[in-house]
Amino acid sequence: MTARVTYLCPRERIWLDPSRIGVLYAELGGAEVQALLDRAMAELASVHDDLRLAYAARDLDGFARSLRRMRRIADHLGLTTVARIAGDVGDCLDRADPTALSATWARLSRSAEQAQVGNWNSV
Repeated sequence: MTARVTYLCPRERIWLDPSRIGVLYAELGGAEVQALLDRAMAELASVHDDLRLAYAARDLDGFARSLRRMRRIADHLGLTTVARIAGDVGDCLDRADPTALSATWARLSRSAEQAQVGNWNSV
């Protein structure tokens, strides 16, 4: 009998709240919103890198700070899925549940990567 290995590749839909972008367009105009979105997505990528480093180093204080930054950025952009999952990771961190933290952090990391490449759906 041979063993079968199954690789799971979970994918989740990343939801974007278009009303957030609409508010930004109303306040700033098209060119400025595009520049803001570009900066925010670069910041999201930078914070994601900070989270990876802090998690690998077991720097839970740094991880928590970066997690709050990610949640604020995602919420501001209307990336509701990423913001919600970041909150879930924070809850696991607050409860000091390493198993749940590991699982939710993996989910947040995948979702942040999807958001960074623009793989999202509108609500």
